[in-house]
Amino acid sequence: MARRTLQRGWPRLLLQQSCVLGKRMMWRSDMCPSACTRGARVLGALLLTFVAGGCAHIREASEEVRSAGTVGVSQQQTKTGALPFENAFPHRWNERNDGTTYEPCAAVSHETLVDLGLDPSTVNDSAGTDGQSLRGCRWKSTALGRADWTVSQFVGNSVSLAANQARYSSEVDSWLPDVQIGGRTVGVHYTSSGQDCDTYVQSGRAGVITLVMFHVVPPPPPSEICDRALAFTRATTSKMPL
Repeated sequence: MARRTLQRGWPRLLLQQSCVLGKRMMWRSDMCPSACTRGARVLGALLLTFVAGGCAHIREASEEVRSAGTVGVSQQQTKTGALPFENAFPHRWNERNDGTTYEPCAAVSHETLVDLGLDPSTVNDSAGTDGQSLRGCRWKSTALGRADWTVSQFVGNSVSLAANQARYSSEVDSWLPDVQIGGRTVGVHYTSSGQDCDTYVQSGRAGVITLVMFHVVPPPPPSEICDRALAFTRATTSKMPL
C-alpha cells in the first residue's frame, strides 16, 4: 500500500498530546490510552504550563548557568549562537531546562539541515507557553514539498540516561542497544506505534532528546526512523557540553 500523508496531522497530534497529564510530565497509564506514544507524550509536555509553586525542582540552578540563561533570552543569544526566531517567552530558559548551556535551535547550520533532508525555513520554537519544562526546536522535512516527517530536539533537566530509560519502560517502549557517538553514550528508543524514534544524550544536568516522527501511513520501519534520529544526533553531539 502506498504511503499517504495523514490528513490534519497536527490536530491528530494535539489529540495525542492531551494524554500528557500531571504537573511533572509523569506518564499516567491508568488515565491515558496505550496508543499514546513517547513522542506524543514528550511533545505534549511541551504544551504544558508549569505553575511556579506547583512543581518540585530537581535541583537549584547554579548562579553561573542561571546568569547565562538570562542573558541568552534577553539578547536572543545562547552559548551555541543566535536563536533563529524572535523569542516571545521571557522564561523560555528556566530552572527546569538550564542544566546545560546547549541550545538546539542554534546548533545546526543551514547546510547541515539541508543535508539531513530538512527545510531550514520551517524551524519552529518548541515552546507553546512561557516557562515550559523543555527547550528546543522542530523542523519539517522537505520530501515532496510536504512534512512527511519532522525532527524535534529539546533539552530538559534530567539525572541520567539510565533514569530516562527507567522512566520510559512501559509495554509500548523499546530501547535499542546504546550507541557511541564521539565518545558519548546515546540511548535509542522507539514505541509500538511505529511512527517515532528518539535518542538521548546526557549534557551536564540535562538530557538532550532528538525525536523523529513520521506522519505518513504506513510509516517506514523503526530502523529507518531511528537512523534519521541518529543522523541528527551525530550532527549535533559535538556541540553538547559534557
